[in-house]
Amino acid sequence: MKAYTRGVTISYIAKRNKEKWGQQNTLQLEIEDLEKLMQKNPGSNQIKEQINLVKHKLNLLEQEDIVRDLKFMKQNYFENANKPGRWLAYKLKKEREKRIIHQLQDELG
Repeated sequence: MKAYTRGVTISYIAKRNKEKWGQQNTLQLEIEDLEKLMQKNPGSNQIKEQINLVKHKLNLLEQEDIVRDLKFMKQNYFENANKPGRWLAYKLKKEREKRIIHQLQDELG
């Protein structure tokens, strides 16, 4: 039962992340298309408004991510406030994970 719940949770989170990344990609592509239109017709106020609207939507998505990251960061610092050794070990672990080589390649790929 526990493994099943974990699997369902992981699949839900993966689906949610894919949808969020898809939204961000579509908004970025839409901004690029609108900017190309703006280069062809620089005096159009309607295109400017559309660009501002799409940029605002993209900014809202990014702000949601920042708020979530801030919440987790505050939680981690609060949990380890009186234990500097644990906090330092956590930071060192994160640094080590960044430097891990996941796959080696030779000349053939």
